[in-house]
Amino acid sequence: MALLQAKLPNRRVAFVLALFGVAYGLLSLVNHYLFRTYTYDLGIYNQALWDYAHLRLNANSVIRYNNLFSDHLTLVQLFWGPLYWLFGSYTLMLVQIGLMLLGGFGAYRLHVLRTQGAQPGAALALLVLFLSTWGIYSALAFDYHDNVVAAMLLPWLLYYLEADRRGRATVVALLMTMSKENMALWVVFIGLGLAALHWREPARRRWALLVAGGAGLYFVLVVKVIIPALGSGHPYLYQGQYAVLGTTPGEMLHTVFTRPLYLLKVLFTNHLDTPGGDYVKTELHKMVLLSGGLALLRRPGYLLMLAPIYGQKLLSSSIQHWGINYQYSIEFVPVIHAALSAWLVKSKPQQATILAAGAAAIAIIATVDSMQERLSPYYDEAATNIFSGRHYHVDFDAAAVHRGLATIPATARVSATSAVVPHLAARAFIYPYPYVADADYIVALQHASIYPVSEAELDAQLADYQANGLWEVALEQGPLRILRRVQPLPEPTKRFFRYRADGKEAQADPVSAVD
Repeated sequence: MALLQAKLPNRRVAFVLALFGVAYGLLSLVNHYLFRTYTYDLGIYNQALWDYAHLRLNANSVIRYNNLFSDHLTLVQLFWGPLYWLFGSYTLMLVQIGLMLLGGFGAYRLHVLRTQGAQPGAALALLVLFLSTWGIYSALAFDYHDNVVAAMLLPWLLYYLEADRRGRATVVALLMTMSKENMALWVVFIGLGLAALHWREPARRRWALLVAGGAGLYFVLVVKVIIPALGSGHPYLYQGQYAVLGTTPGEMLHTVFTRPLYLLKVLFTNHLDTPGGDYVKTELHKMVLLSGGLALLRRPGYLLMLAPIYGQKLLSSSIQHWGINYQYSIEFVPVIHAALSAWLVKSKPQQATILAAGAAAIAIIATVDSMQERLSPYYDEAATNIFSGRHYHVDFDAAAVHRGLATIPATARVSATSAVVPHLAARAFIYPYPYVADADYIVALQHASIYPVSEAELDAQLADYQANGLWEVALEQGPLRILRRVQPLPEPTKRFFRYRADGKEAQADPVSAVD
């Protein structure tokens, strides 16, 4: 009876989900409204979503790829296309919030299943811990990313496997694998971890090993065949980010198996000798422990699941991957919860509730404290700290900017600064300024992200455009400046862009980057 009641949220669970749903909205949706979402990556994905809503693949003008799938194979994004007609540029943010809550509810049901409903208090406290873990807030503060899909489906994979519904578990594993090619590699280690955890259960062990093998084959096929084929022959872009291991897959594997002490050292040290990077990895390890990560040591099968995530973060040649910012920590959330849940299963109900509540309280304190200040570089407190007044304020009239953007025709070709691109991406041609090409409009929003140019460079360039006689001011209101081309250029004959095998641009349509 308790299990039947757990299929739908009871009032306490529904209240917790609603409370955190509001918090997530205050974080993610407020950021988007106040122009704290950017070309990379929401602008890219919003244009793709607009194409998917029209039942076509995306030739992405933001990063100038023939097919966006030649960058990352993110097949699950196709499912979100119809939602564009309801929610416009906010669609992916709302999808991400919904996935966070869905993942939390799956984690709650997993603990109820494991305890046969005997630890309702612990299940609720673990739900709070799941929804409070820092990785969720860091991901929500930075646009939309498909690894969130895989991470939030993991509790459901574990639930269906332990409920002996392996058919449903297989569907979930397939969706996780399809969410992004590097998530397929993660599914390999999830399968291996599950095989270790269920080694004495032949049916579950075989299923887990088959999932690991299937995901591994998919990963190799995508990285070695599909992405290069879609990308006009140039190799998978992201394999070069792990030079600390080697330059080829063979060298990387050789390092992993022959230099374990070196590998262990790199997981804790600033291997690039980057200024300000000495304790960034330590900050990650601290947050894992404060969020319940001690449970990973008790059940190493769960730690095995996180092996590629630790490697992806801490072996990277980019310091921004090492710490607790952005979407790079979301995978820790469901794995830590599952490990902590497994630890508490055999505890008495009252004891389990006290332990789970204590773990949740520590996780909340750690997350809130991390919102104030971080060692991780490029941290933007205004984008993450929902308890700060700065989060709800920008130095311009955001509503007026939105009204100004609405004056741009939906069919116009636009070059826009970074914070504007996600809001204007629902069109065939949207370019990240300073790439102008054949744009009909240049849209610049100062006092928001204008990367990669500086304020001085932007002012000088816009003045040059206005002075050359080819552009006129369509709107100048506060920090928003919109220039319109006096004589629009001919419509492009096609939307596609070509690249050489080395990934460098060989020919593009349109061909001119500037006037």
